[in-house]
Amino acid sequence: MKLLLDMDKQEDSGDCDGVGGAMDIMGMYGHSATIHGVSKVADPQIYRFRRWVWSILLISMAVGLAVVLYMQFTRFFEYPTVTMVNAEFHDELRFPAITICNINQYDRVRLPFAEDLRTLLYNLSEFSDLQGYLEHIDQRNYHYSSPMSPVDPGTYLYDSVMYAAPLLEELFLLCMWKGKKLDCQDVMERVITDVGVCYRFNGNISDPYIAGDTGPNHGLRVLLDIKQNNSFFSSTSQSGVKILVNEPDEAPILDNAGWFVRPGTSSNIGIRKEEFIGLKKPYKSFGTSYCLDTQQDGFKTPLSRYPDYSYTRSTCRKECLLKYFGEKCNCRHFFVPGPERYCSIYEFNECLLPAMRDSEIGKMMESCKGCPSTCQTVGYIPNLSSADFASSFIIDYMVTSGLLKDSQYMSNNVVDLRIYFDSLTVTQIQQKPELTIQGILADLGGLMGMFLGASILSITELVEFLALVCLAGRNRRKVSDNRTKTNSRNETEMERKNVDDVKF
Repeated sequence: MKLLLDMDKQEDSGDCDGVGGAMDIMGMYGHSATIHGVSKVADPQIYRFRRWVWSILLISMAVGLAVVLYMQFTRFFEYPTVTMVNAEFHDELRFPAITICNINQYDRVRLPFAEDLRTLLYNLSEFSDLQGYLEHIDQRNYHYSSPMSPVDPGTYLYDSVMYAAPLLEELFLLCMWKGKKLDCQDVMERVITDVGVCYRFNGNISDPYIAGDTGPNHGLRVLLDIKQNNSFFSSTSQSGVKILVNEPDEAPILDNAGWFVRPGTSSNIGIRKEEFIGLKKPYKSFGTSYCLDTQQDGFKTPLSRYPDYSYTRSTCRKECLLKYFGEKCNCRHFFVPGPERYCSIYEFNECLLPAMRDSEIGKMMESCKGCPSTCQTVGYIPNLSSADFASSFIIDYMVTSGLLKDSQYMSNNVVDLRIYFDSLTVTQIQQKPELTIQGILADLGGLMGMFLGASILSITELVEFLALVCLAGRNRRKVSDNRTKTNSRNETEMERKNVDDVKF
């Protein structure tokens, strides 16, 4: 303050040209600066080149600090993430939705004996692709061929396969929840999935079943009869049931999900809940792609074929595929939703079946770019174990007692299935920002101290020094302007005086 007052006085008196003020400021800063090394530059030289050595060191450290800070901020705007894994313990958990599908989708007894219909179902089956590799096992030829009828409007095909689909009262022999017997008609909902007609437990979001303990006696138990003796060609050649465990508000899509359970077994599926919580844009939760925040206010699912279910990436990709088939053939498969009418047998054979087996589908699916993963997902990790449903003693007893006609029936058709939580601990995988503003500021303080021994106050000193230098420069210009005006005025007065002297 004293220095500023002195500068103002010098300016008013016209005794200062500004240079001395700037030099005084630089000298003052050089001796009082808290940035390490500045005083070594300003102090008298103890040895030759001392000032040059410290100047080079000071500049090098300042450049090094600037480079490191640039790298830090560049990294910050790349929005890197780190992953944290937490275990959350709960006293109870909402039970997931359980979808159960008989792999054998068509009952041969109820299926109309129309050759073109049966030929189509054969061609849609996995076995039609495998037959060429399996013909050497047996000399019988199962290949179907028949003329295609263009008359069928599509409803005949749909009604036929729905009539031949597994019936709840035939598939389910027993349903139990926490050891208590339930009426399967009340707790199992019929749903049409991408693999056929299935049955879903706990699909009601508003009134879910709650698990308060772990183990086989605290979950769902069902006894199933898949009736293999009446089966026909289905989409897959295996026997048994397919199980999907997911959230009640998610669409049951089993094409690329779920687990197989073979007949003749008593199978336990212990599940663990796992949650993933990703960071929203601008962070890239999945390496090179952003996630979709379905939890934000006002979010509406972009899916038109699955409006009653929440958005998932698998559902979106499924809709993209179905849209492709619908636009190509102007009709749809009898197991999929959509605005198009059902394909007739003729349209299946002429368009949809070749499109489904087209090798270009993989490339087409790669073009489904508008299907990001959700920022929050829930999954269930299974632990599957199984044993024979009944011992040979029990089976022999049932045959002897007349309870069972065929000793092989149970091993070929019956599935005893238990699904339960084997832990009420939820594994939470959560993304966090690797760099934050608070972290950057903390790093800034550490880096400034390491490179220059400086702090925020040191930066304040530097700002003050630069401000004073600018002020001194302004004062210098003022003094220079004042002197110019004074000189000009004096010259004018001298000229007038000379003129007056000439007159006299």
